[in-house]
Amino acid sequence: MSIAVEKALQLIQAAHTEAESIDLAVTAVVVDESGRLVALGRMDTARPITVDIAMNKAYTAASFQQSTDELKGAAGQAWFQSLIVSSNGRVTAGGGAIPIVDGGKVVGAMAVSGGTDEQDHRCCETALRRFS
Repeated sequence: MSIAVEKALQLIQAAHTEAESIDLAVTAVVVDESGRLVALGRMDTARPITVDIAMNKAYTAASFQQSTDELKGAAGQAWFQSLIVSSNGRVTAGGGAIPIVDGGKVVGAMAVSGGTDEQDHRCCETALRRFS
């Protein structure tokens, strides 16, 4: 079971609403369980690079089935560095991406990019809390 496009779009809108409340311009992304894009929304003034960063964070959260915030500790380890290199930077660590769980199963992941790791994570958490 994958995440429905309608729900993905609602999550993105909720993340944008939270970002606006803290005066931030972000890109929000939702991917399926295999890390493939379901929906993407870039706020008008969000920097273009935030698209790639958010997509990479979401891919990582879906692939590892854990938040990228939890992977921060592994980021400096050799095995993780080799994954970053071998994936051409697609695997990444840092806050801002959280798996989407439905019925105890990971069905996708959501990521936000445009603020600090903590701000991005907050936007994801808020969006997921509104639609869980």
